[in-house]
Amino acid sequence: MHPLNSSLGNFSMMMEVEDTPRDEKLAKVEIALLSVIFVSASILNTGLLLVLWNRRKQVSRMRVFVFHLCIADLVVAFFQVCPQLMWEITDRFIGPDLVCRLVKYLQVVGMFASTYMIVVMTIDRYQAICNPMVKFQRRHARWNIPVCVAWTISLVCGLPQIFIFSRVQVAPGVFDCWADFIQPWGLKTYITWTTLVIFVLPILTVVVCQVQICRAIQVNLYLKTL
Repeated sequence: MHPLNSSLGNFSMMMEVEDTPRDEKLAKVEIALLSVIFVSASILNTGLLLVLWNRRKQVSRMRVFVFHLCIADLVVAFFQVCPQLMWEITDRFIGPDLVCRLVKYLQVVGMFASTYMIVVMTIDRYQAICNPMVKFQRRHARWNIPVCVAWTISLVCGLPQIFIFSRVQVAPGVFDCWADFIQPWGLKTYITWTTLVIFVLPILTVVVCQVQICRAIQVNLYLKTL
């Protein structure tokens, strides 16, 4: 599952006048959709995790990737979809500054982890199909290197969230979890950087690998027909 980053979704809200009443009908639709996404993602990913855990003795490279992909999706569900759902219900972020920064950090970590776990899975399949003579190490620690890389990228690239977002006063006596960007280029830089590293680069990497995989399969089939 890949719901949109709620921090990006809040940018339009930041531009509105603070005392403008929200559209209650739209809010109810958003609450219903977020509830369905949260429940579905939680149940399905937890179920798959239990299945993989029960079959942990039959470990394989792809099962390790899928296991961590499920964990990444659960991070998205519990730290991105769930807080956004609560936010829609209360209309304001309820919690101290530390919770605000932590939630915003984990929201992006989940997005990064879910995205880059797919990237490392694709690169692994590319190596297996396009470079079949490469001898993969069979030790469990070796299998976890791509997974560790994906998690490291996620944890490091999410750090700016801690410094950008904080609990601020948006109206007299009213506090919310908002971003504070350097003017006038901060917001544009943030959106450009997020789009590049979460969407553009991963998509390009996956597309290039998939094209090479398709070519390798096509060549292999052609050689077999000779």
